[in-house]
Amino acid sequence: MISPKYLIYHDLIGFEVKARLKSKSKDIEFSDVGVVIDDTQNMLITEKDNVRKNFIKKDYDFRFKLNNGTLEVNGTKILGNPENRLRNLKKKKW
Repeated sequence: MISPKYLIYHDLIGFEVKARLKSKSKDIEFSDVGVVIDDTQNMLITEKDNVRKNFIKKDYDFRFKLNNGTLEVNGTKILGNPENRLRNLKKKKW
């Protein structure tokens, strides 16, 4: 089980996710975009009903479904390669 505190440092592939454009007002609901199938430096690639979509991380807010609820994440917090995000966690602990 992944702690919500450490989700931004974790590999995001396999998580169910919803997304909302940052430029839209906060009243707009998150839209279901499917399951993350790839996590690149600047993009999340999702698939739902055999349709793939690319989302630029810095332009979206994401809501990830966890075992114990959901977690809303600003896309700029998950910028970078997954392996580099893990390195940043190690640096913060020391």
